Amino acid sequence: MMNVPSVDERRVELNRMKYLATGMLVIVSLVFAIALLFERRYPVLGFVRATAEAAMIGAIADWFAVTALFRHPLGLRIPHTAIIPRRKDSIGASIGRFVQENFLSEDVIRSRLRTMDIAQQGARWASQPSTSARIADLLVAGITGGLRVVNDNDVQILIERGVVTRIRSIHAAPVVGQILTLALSEKRQAEILSNLITFAGQLLEEHKANIRERISQEVPWWLPRSVDKEIYRRVFDALETMLSEVSQNPAHPLHAQFNRVIHQFIVDLQSNPDMTARSEALKEELLQHPIVRELAASLWMDLKALVHEQSIQTDSELRKTMQRAVVQLGEILLHDEALRAKANGWAEQIAQYAIREYGDVVAQMIEQTVRNWDAEATAQKIELQIGKDLQYIRINGTVVGGLAGLLIYSISLLIRS
Repeated sequence: MMNVPSVDERRVELNRMKYLATGMLVIVSLVFAIALLFERRYPVLGFVRATAEAAMIGAIADWFAVTALFRHPLGLRIPHTAIIPRRKDSIGASIGRFVQENFLSEDVIRSRLRTMDIAQQGARWASQPSTSARIADLLVAGITGGLRVVNDNDVQILIERGVVTRIRSIHAAPVVGQILTLALSEKRQAEILSNLITFAGQLLEEHKANIRERISQEVPWWLPRSVDKEIYRRVFDALETMLSEVSQNPAHPLHAQFNRVIHQFIVDLQSNPDMTARSEALKEELLQHPIVRELAASLWMDLKALVHEQSIQTDSELRKTMQRAVVQLGEILLHDEALRAKANGWAEQIAQYAIREYGDVVAQMIEQTVRNWDAEATAQKIELQIGKDLQYIRINGTVVGGLAGLLIYSISLLIRS
């Protein structure tokens, strides 16, 4: 890749060439003056005088031509001088059209992309560990920068609206009914009832004292304490016996009754309008609860904190995951010719679309940019770009003018003789 010189380097080189061209004009002027003084004494100096005279004329003429492009020579407002400052706007428009027609052409871009095989080059580049690491860093930096500039409240509202809208679009009762149908398939009702019985037994065991106290408070005060204990014992014995029988006997009527209740509940969830209406009302009540907004805010802030934490760690899982993804994508493209061809086609289509849609925008941007430049600044910018080469015109004009003068003087002597 060419090493493009900086602005300061261009300015130094331009000044050097200006001094050289001007120095040649000064030298031929001195030579002309000396030759003119001694020509009568030494007639052979006529050749030198004619050569220096023509070189002076060529140097001055070309100096005028080059200077007239950028400014008025010697500050004199001679017609058709300072061409670039005067025609800055039309030059900008011409440059924009030139770039659009010759560089942003669909045929040019298509031909260039097809010779590049951009997918293969990109895949090889991305497959290198150092490159994939840099890409991963850029991706992480991009994500982190995006998270830093977005408004948290806007994102939270967006998440909240998305979640609420999605939940509102789903009828809760039928979905719950379908979930229960799947969950209770393969005779899982017996397992659920068994777990409920076990749980009930544990509750009875843990709250024996509370139940006994409750029974004591409910019976009349004049009954003996022995009666309280007997009632308590009989109640507990009856409950434990019933729970044990239901648990150990799959044919117990409670199993069938439980299954019927569950089945009817599932049917009602999926088809009963009253059940559907109650579930929708409950769902709407839950959606209106502040906890929904708190949940959305919590989700966003947790995600943002996680990404930020991962981004500041050089060996974070986020970076490693992105780097692995970049490498894998590169390897897939390298080994899958069909996918690589598709990727090249996509790149070509994207480039053509961008040119069709935004080619004129680029041209207008160039035109507008040049239009906004100061006339003097425009002349300086262009002179820094091409001024060095234009100084060769002055140097060549000096040399060619001198040779032409020598030739014309020699021919004139031959004609006179």
